[in-house]
Amino acid sequence: MKRTLTIAMLMIVVMTAAGSAVAQTATDYRLGPGDVVQLNVLQQASLDRELQIRPDGSAVVPVIGEIELAGLTTREAEELLTSKLRLFNRDIQDVSLTVTQYNSLRVYVLGAVENPGSFTFDAPPTLWDVIREAGGIGPDANPAAVRIVTVRESRTTNTTHDLTPFLSGTGPAPEIELLSGDTIIVPTSTEVTVSPTTGVQVFGGVSAAGTYTISEPTRLMSVLMLAGAPAETGDLEKVWWVHKHENGSYTSNLVDLDLFLEMGDLAGNPMIHPGDTVHMQRRVPGFWRTTYPIILGTISTAAAIAYTLYRLQN
Repeated sequence: MKRTLTIAMLMIVVMTAAGSAVAQTATDYRLGPGDVVQLNVLQQASLDRELQIRPDGSAVVPVIGEIELAGLTTREAEELLTSKLRLFNRDIQDVSLTVTQYNSLRVYVLGAVENPGSFTFDAPPTLWDVIREAGGIGPDANPAAVRIVTVRESRTTNTTHDLTPFLSGTGPAPEIELLSGDTIIVPTSTEVTVSPTTGVQVFGGVSAAGTYTISEPTRLMSVLMLAGAPAETGDLEKVWWVHKHENGSYTSNLVDLDLFLEMGDLAGNPMIHPGDTVHMQRRVPGFWRTTYPIILGTISTAAAIAYTLYRLQN
């Protein structure tokens, strides 16, 4: 009897610990642009609804208006919303947020994998997690030169990783953790031999910076497509093209790609040669776009305080 009771107690402890771990994982997830969450307010069900976090990191919440949620854990976001909503209804005590779509932690996979594309995760994945999600290494891939392209604060870095030991069973799985926006490029065996003198270097506001093979003069648009197409932050009007001449000298030209896209003007889509370099600048958000959420948030807070004082006085 005592033994049975002991086993039962141990099972309860294990189940409680497992439940706590799951709850901690759910509440420790950091929200980001693109995520969709379900808002539930126990004391005021009329506020229940689905919220999507916009590209600027904010979401529109009933009564409150715009509020910054990106970067907060779900637990922190719940506490913030509770404090804001209580300014309008002091009876509100229980506010919950449940992530229904994980879209902010998006990683891109290009090259020699079975299913290239973008994939979302509910926790930072490792390099192998992402490749496995993309269907695994393709038959023509060179796993010794897998690249990770990372963009942090407008700075692009490239790191190369050899997956051969892991795939051959002689080494551990790569525990390299990726973050949202990272790009994995799995090259083919022929792409590994590309050098800046025989290919074109592309970086800046593109999806996958790197050196790409072109054996002959190629239009700028085609070169950018090799680099995964312009990123959302890429400025199509400001593409720097550095051309290497036969005498070894270089010239730098500013190209407006919109001339080609909007009017078909080939001045906006010049021929890029092997050995050239292409840099697409990134757009800087305008003054109004960055300050509007701050102004609206200040107005909302002031209105909430005024309303609270009115209720206290009456």
